[in-house]
Amino acid sequence: RPLKEKLRRCYYVDFESALNLKKKLWKENSPDYYISGDGEDDMRGMPWGAFSRLMSSLVRYPFRCKPVYLEGIWGGTYIKRLRKLPEKMINCAWVFDLIPMEVSILVDTGKTTIDFPFYSFVLKEGERMLGSECIQKFNGYFPIRFNYDDTFHGSGNMSIQVHPGDKYIKENFHEHGRQDESYYVVATGHGAKTYIGFKNDADFREFIDKIKESEKSYTKVEYNDYVNSVPSKPGAQFMIPAGTIHASGRNQVILEIGSLTVGSYTFKLYDYLRADMDGIPRPIHTYHGERVLREERRADWVSENIMQQPRIIRQGNGWKENVAGEHELLYFSLRTYEFEKEIESCTDGKFHVLTLVDGEKVRIESLDNPEFCREQEYLDVVVVPANIGRYMVRNLGNQPVVMHKTMLK
Repeated sequence: RPLKEKLRRCYYVDFESALNLKKKLWKENSPDYYISGDGEDDMRGMPWGAFSRLMSSLVRYPFRCKPVYLEGIWGGTYIKRLRKLPEKMINCAWVFDLIPMEVSILVDTGKTTIDFPFYSFVLKEGERMLGSECIQKFNGYFPIRFNYDDTFHGSGNMSIQVHPGDKYIKENFHEHGRQDESYYVVATGHGAKTYIGFKNDADFREFIDKIKESEKSYTKVEYNDYVNSVPSKPGAQFMIPAGTIHASGRNQVILEIGSLTVGSYTFKLYDYLRADMDGIPRPIHTYHGERVLREERRADWVSENIMQQPRIIRQGNGWKENVAGEHELLYFSLRTYEFEKEIESCTDGKFHVLTLVDGEKVRIESLDNPEFCREQEYLDVVVVPANIGRYMVRNLGNQPVVMHKTMLK
C-alpha cells in the first residue's frame, strides 16, 4: 500500500484501538511493567509501581511536552531558527507543542531518560492534572490542543479551509464533538494577513461552483474575490467556530488553539493548485466542505463577533489579566497576562496552559510549595496542573512579559 494510506490506517484505526486498550489496562491498574519502546534497539522499562510514583511526582509540577516538528509545503523559518532545528529540515510548517495524542514527555530517572506518550500521563494522573469536572465532561481526554503554524518567510498561505460542527462530525465520523479553533498572532512579517469569513458581497454559490470545478479540473480560483482577509499584527486574537472559512496567510507565526479532536478533520476548499512535498497534488474536500460552511459568516459578522479587543478583568501595580477571546460556541477562554515583574493566579481546580508570547524567560512556581516550579522560555507551552492551586509567574528577563493563557470556561 502507498505510505500515505498506511499512515491513515495507523492514525485512524490502529492508533485508536491501542488507545482504547491502554485506557482499559490503566483503569484496571493491571500492567506489571511500563516499557518505553520507541526504538527496537533501545527498549527501556520500569516496574509499574515505579512508573506510578513517577507520574504522581510529575503532576505536582508545571510541565512541558516534547514538541513534534513537521515540514510542509507552505512552511516557514521562524521556529526553525528560534529552536535551532536541523539544517536538513527544508522548513518547519507545524510545531505540535501540545497536540495531546501526538506528543510525549521526557523524564530523567538517574542515568536513564524515559520518553513516554503524554496520553499515558493523562490516563494515570488525569484528575489531578485536569480537575474532576474536566475529567467527567471530556471522558478523560485532555480537551484542548496547541500548535504553531509557521509561514514566516515561507512559500505561501495555508490552504483555504473549514472544520465540521458537532452534528456533522458525529454523524459522519463518529467523533466526540465539533472542531473549533482560534488563532493568536505571535509574529508577522511584511504583508501578513489572516483569512477569515466571506466578504460581505461575495457570491457564495459562485464560490462553491468554482472550487468544485477547481478540484475536478485543476483550475485557478480568485479566492481573494470571495474570502475576507484582515491585516495581521502581533497580539491579535481570532476565534474560529466550526463552519467558518479561514486560513493563516503567509509571513506570520500563529499560535493555534483548538478543541478536542482525537482525529483531525480539516476540509481543504482551495490550495492554490499546489503539489505537496511528494509532488502529488494536495487533496481537496469540497464535498464535506460545502456541507459544513456557514455562508452567513461574513466580514461584518467577523469583526463584530470573532475579532475581539482585549478587556481587562483584573489588574494591579505593574500587572493585568485580559480576556483575549471568548465565544459562546467555544468551551475555552483565552486570556493574556501582562506584567513587569510578577503576577499571581490560581487554577481553582482547572488546568491552565501558559505560553510565553513576548519576553525572555519566566519561572512558574507553586505558592504553597515553591519547590514545584519550572522555568519557561519564549514560545514554550507549559501546563499548570489543576492540583497546583495558587501560583506565581516571575519575570527572569529584562523586558516586560506577555503570556497567553488558556483555560476551560
